[in-house]
Amino acid sequence: MRYKTLLLCLSAFLMTGCTQTFLVKLDPQSHFDYPNSNIYPMGHVEGKSTKSAFLSIAEPSSTLQYDAISNALQKQPGADMLINSIHMMDVTSVLFFTTTTYRVEGTAAKMKAGEQALQ
Repeated sequence: MRYKTLLLCLSAFLMTGCTQTFLVKLDPQSHFDYPNSNIYPMGHVEGKSTKSAFLSIAEPSSTLQYDAISNALQKQPGADMLINSIHMMDVTSVLFFTTTTYRVEGTAAKMKAGEQALQ
């Protein structure tokens, strides 16, 4: 009985993990990518991308960020940019596994360059 209790406690200890959330950046945009452009907000979107690793750290990369932004933009047909966004990263560790999730949320927008009336 004592052996089973010890085995149960050890199993529970080994299966615990933790998740940490990091704010990567706040991206309020008052200046857009192209001058003389019209921006049409289309609605709030969220996207994420995940990478896992065994016996190492799943390091964030620009590909992970790009995939998360692309995932968010796919949720709003016709959108081609993300404005007023917040970027977050969750790192979860369980035993020898590490998972990094890059999350973005913001406003999907459509941009038409060169059509704004100049004064």
